[in-house]
Amino acid sequence: MSPKHRFIGNLIIWCVSSIGSLWFAIDAYSELFGFGSDIVFSSTVSALLIIPIILIFPCIYWYLAMRYGEEQAVIKCKKTSRVFIGLVGVFIVSSVIFSFAYTSTLESKGYVKCTGRPDGWMPGMATEYVLPPSVCGQRDN
Repeated sequence: MSPKHRFIGNLIIWCVSSIGSLWFAIDAYSELFGFGSDIVFSSTVSALLIIPIILIFPCIYWYLAMRYGEEQAVIKCKKTSRVFIGLVGVFIVSSVIFSFAYTSTLESKGYVKCTGRPDGWMPGMATEYVLPPSVCGQRDN
């Protein structure tokens, strides 16, 4: 497979997965900031925003390989790896800050953390917050 085909294939994968992850992120954040009567919060929701950033680096590599050859692409990608590590670090720190800030905002608005796991989630992946504490664990059908 030629570098041009690899780059085009990688670009298609990047576009589809980036649009999909941003679509789901917008949906998740609109639900989180809608502040309904029950909110299921997961700190992993913010991982949807880093998917385009992570996937852009293979696109950069294949573009450089197509343009300059694979040896030069490896040399040039070593420089971009520092940027990548820095972006991932900034994202992880901002994700942790967002998780603490959002949960404290929920608690200040009067939401109560339910025990157990929400329906449809793996244990330890999400927490349900409800506004009236008496409805903890109940669902509208």
